[in-house]
Amino acid sequence: MPIVPAKCPQCGADIEVDTTHEAGLCKNCGAPFVTEKVLNSQNIFITNNNDFSGASINIVSGASSSTDFANFLNIALKALDAHEGAEALKYANKALEINSVSSEAWVVKMKSMTYLATFTDPKVNETTEYGKNAITYAPVDKKTSIEDIVYSHYLQRTLSLFSIMNERIRDTVSIQNALTELKFNAPFGAEQRINAADSNNITILNQLNGAALLLKISIPTESISQNSNYQKAVLEICNQYVKYIDGLQDRYAIYKANFSEEARKAHKAELVMLEAGLTPIDCQSIPDFRKNPNVSSNSGCYIATCVYGSYDCPQVWTLRRFRDDTLDATWYGRLFIRCYYAISPTLVKWFGNTTWFKKIWRGPLDSLVTKLKHDGVSDTFYHDRY
Repeated sequence: MPIVPAKCPQCGADIEVDTTHEAGLCKNCGAPFVTEKVLNSQNIFITNNNDFSGASINIVSGASSSTDFANFLNIALKALDAHEGAEALKYANKALEINSVSSEAWVVKMKSMTYLATFTDPKVNETTEYGKNAITYAPVDKKTSIEDIVYSHYLQRTLSLFSIMNERIRDTVSIQNALTELKFNAPFGAEQRINAADSNNITILNQLNGAALLLKISIPTESISQNSNYQKAVLEICNQYVKYIDGLQDRYAIYKANFSEEARKAHKAELVMLEAGLTPIDCQSIPDFRKNPNVSSNSGCYIATCVYGSYDCPQVWTLRRFRDDTLDATWYGRLFIRCYYAISPTLVKWFGNTTWFKKIWRGPLDSLVTKLKHDGVSDTFYHDRY
């Protein structure tokens, strides 16, 4: 049977055309095609017509190339809208095989990385490489808009990474439970063993932090300083970074570890990198890193934090909601809060490192948290009202 390779005029996929039939169907998209029109439009010539078994087939690139490119790019864009990263990447690459300097195709390739990224491989190097190509190949009249698309994507991905990091760094329930069990069964060196077990998680989170920094510094400082929307995003990124470092410090405090002086200097240097492009007033609004890992910058939950090992954990989130939503609503509740914060720091300072102190308070606090949750008080992440 005389079969000729060609391209589907609808989707651009490779098809096989039976020249003995007047029409056929594309196996990829199901679109019908007229054999003669496909052959003529794609400049396909068949020689040695009397013997198809020895036919020489020549496919001449011409007018169909632009059609193929448009079809591939359209498919890639639709796949991107459907969050199908692999499909978007596949057809963006097909489009780039036809036109390697297409800025639009490089943008699609850049954005497809969002859906191919994983917790351990955020695809940041690929993202910045493809974004750089999109800007490099952008036509003069579209360069500004392409830059905005690329830089906005970088900022969005940076915020997304910090959101993941802050959620993961505060997920300490399993660590605290493991530490409690270890202290009960084999108390000597329990903190060090939990620290070692948690080191892989910390390494991955710090790698994500490096990836987020790379995305942000890939944006020229002058572009940020001249764009108020960029500045708003960068300011939020800086706040999220401080929040992450504070959460990391709280996590270390669970197994009685702390930052070295070198680490503190590195954190400050990274924050300066993130602040680039902001106004001095915006920089001044960014909070300092928390010094005490177990106390909030505004109003702490001293005994509860001591008992549960962190200011940011489900039990303390429940208690902080109860403090802000219930106790603070009445004069006697506010009086209790004042007395609690007047006495708690001293108690924790004197007895906070003792096992008996935590055991005494653990039972009543667990009972209170259980009752509050039964009454509908949430144990999800919480920002203090004041």
